[in-house]
Amino acid sequence: MNTQARAFVLGMGVNGLGVSRGLGEAGVRVSGVEVAGWAPEFYSRYCERLVCPSPDTEPERVLDLLLVEGARLERPAVLLPTSDAFVRLMSRHRAELRRWFLFALPPPSVLEGLVDKWLQHQMAVRAGIPCPRTFHPGSVAEVARIKDHIDYPAFLKPCVSHLWAPVFGTKGFRIDGPTDLERRLAEIAPSGLDVIVQSIVPGPNTNHYIVWAHFDDSNQPLALFTQRKIRQYPTDFGLGALLESVRAPDAEELGVRLLERLHYRGMACIEFKRDARTGELTLIEVNPRLGLKNIFATRCGVNFPLLAYLDLTGQKPAPVTHYREGVRYLVLGKDFRAFLDYYRRGELGPVEWVRSVMTARVFPYFAWRDPLPFVMAVAGNLWWRLLHGPKNAWRAIRRRAARDRVT
Repeated sequence: MNTQARAFVLGMGVNGLGVSRGLGEAGVRVSGVEVAGWAPEFYSRYCERLVCPSPDTEPERVLDLLLVEGARLERPAVLLPTSDAFVRLMSRHRAELRRWFLFALPPPSVLEGLVDKWLQHQMAVRAGIPCPRTFHPGSVAEVARIKDHIDYPAFLKPCVSHLWAPVFGTKGFRIDGPTDLERRLAEIAPSGLDVIVQSIVPGPNTNHYIVWAHFDDSNQPLALFTQRKIRQYPTDFGLGALLESVRAPDAEELGVRLLERLHYRGMACIEFKRDARTGELTLIEVNPRLGLKNIFATRCGVNFPLLAYLDLTGQKPAPVTHYREGVRYLVLGKDFRAFLDYYRRGELGPVEWVRSVMTARVFPYFAWRDPLPFVMAVAGNLWWRLLHGPKNAWRAIRRRAARDRVT
């Protein structure tokens, strides 16, 4: 394999760590680009550190940094974004970046639409993909018009997720009625952030499917991978805590149909939920980038970062059509909090939870061949608790738990 081209991973965290491992284990030289210079992912044996300004608040400075790095290269390098903020930056500066870098993005109108959940919803509806009933309360008059027509309970979530999370720290809020909607919108108004309100698709966590795909320049999938949630946290509206690799032909067909109709190029993750009433799949959201748990797909036999790298460097990788099913991925701390919620409801006992945890084979940070990110993540967490004192640390944990619990 040609490994002369370097790869720049834009955004570290667990997502970037997975990309670095997927490429580094194949012999690709990787530079991790991240705002936090102390990030534990920088201690990976597969990643070189490159600290950058925030792509949200200082995108021009990030662009200048990348252009300076690119000018030093002997040949164009591959860019792999792991967050919406970096995806947006790349899309808006395609012409400048293409001088030094190789990357795959859908057309600008498609990408900008997918980053904004309201535009994404409209695009999916036009493509004929089943979606929850969705409203966009953009003004006081609009709220007054729609508040009595929403199917409650509903879910209020941001149009642009990466701007919302630093402010509110959740995926969104459950809305139980018109009064609750008006109260939440009043809380959100000072932030200036745009939101949508969607009907809740009924069904357990296990009805969630996430289809990963990489589309080549002929608008065809080079690989597909599907994971199913077993548990998530927060338990009603959260991120996957225990997941399993599965085959779900109907979810894959629906995801491919959507990306084909959007004339997609590059990596995408499409989440669906099966409606418990009808058995039909409904679109939850699309992320136009590498997924948070990409190391999970790699360990199951679909190395999406490497596929993207080979595709972009003209090495024409063969399509991947098979992967290991029944493999489980665990985020232990998040899954423990999910267990506590289920236990309080009487839905999951300690023995059953321990048995399910013991089935996991893939983890976000831990890896025998690359142990330092896990060690530094644990050490950093302990140091933070010692620095703030046990009492303050415990209060912070309780505040975070209260914030995470969507009520």
